[in-house]
Amino acid sequence: MTDPILEAVAVSKSFTLRDDGPRSGPKRVLKAVDQVSLSLAPGETLGIAGESGCGKSTLAKLLTGLLPPDSGTIRFTGTDLQQLQQEQQRRFRRSVQMIFQDPFSSLNPRLRIGDAIAEPLLIHGLANRADCRSMTTALMEQVGLSPELHDRFPHEFSGGQRQRIGIARALAPQPAVLVADEPVSSLDISIQAQIINLLLELKHHQGLTMVVISHDLAVLRHMSDRIAVMYLGALVELAPAGELFRRYRHPYTEALLAAIPRLHPSDQHPPIRLQQGPAAPSGRSSGCRFHPRCPYAQEICRQQAPSLQEQTPGHAAACHRSSELYKT
Repeated sequence: MTDPILEAVAVSKSFTLRDDGPRSGPKRVLKAVDQVSLSLAPGETLGIAGESGCGKSTLAKLLTGLLPPDSGTIRFTGTDLQQLQQEQQRRFRRSVQMIFQDPFSSLNPRLRIGDAIAEPLLIHGLANRADCRSMTTALMEQVGLSPELHDRFPHEFSGGQRQRIGIARALAPQPAVLVADEPVSSLDISIQAQIINLLLELKHHQGLTMVVISHDLAVLRHMSDRIAVMYLGALVELAPAGELFRRYRHPYTEALLAAIPRLHPSDQHPPIRLQQGPAAPSGRSSGCRFHPRCPYAQEICRQQAPSLQEQTPGHAAACHRSSELYKT
């Protein structure tokens, strides 16, 4: 079995909040990521799904080293990020790059786009200023942008074009891993397809390993080899993408799949009626974190939190009733 290129082992991250702003009101602890373990094989695309506020973006920042975990370990090629020496940290930051969620705020409005794309080349010593323009225009062409746009500012571009600029910037240091946080959520449907196809093409031609984060399971089905489903900071299901859609094994995944619009009524998943709206991340009850909304919940679900356990080879779910509800 191939050793993972990127790995999270029992990783947790919490934030302290105040109800009435940063300096007043009672404190609340929001556990954004709770004991998450997953691994990423070289060349694999792992999709991470879940509703807004489930901890997907925080997990992305942990995987890229932008946030330190409160507990647990993030490993790159087997080495704990917390133990990397300065030169090793530079190599890691070059090797693992992030495409940010919002193409409108992730670019410096005062920086010409050619300079924004060239910045990683200069930081990592991959080019001098004399070579930067030719390398930058090559990256622009790679993501479908005309080199003539090199000296324009971000406000002169559409959302889809700005996302292409962000992708070019992430590709500049020649990374091994791309972490894309909701790369198409703020774009029109037609532009979404263009960006998805661009990422798939880049993966194929450059052998990239990718983590793609989305609330849209249909996007992840098209892009991913495996899909991890998160709910209130924890993984509740992890499976090969095709297997997840054919034989889901958690009620929350069932609800997500039932919510995907279909063109023909016969293709619809049977609806699952959830008991209430999403719980607040800081107000989680005891037992299974999904039990207040789950129509299948029993007393054990209210009392005891289930662990993520393999139900069939390569397919794990955190549900006490998984084998009973979702028979093979």
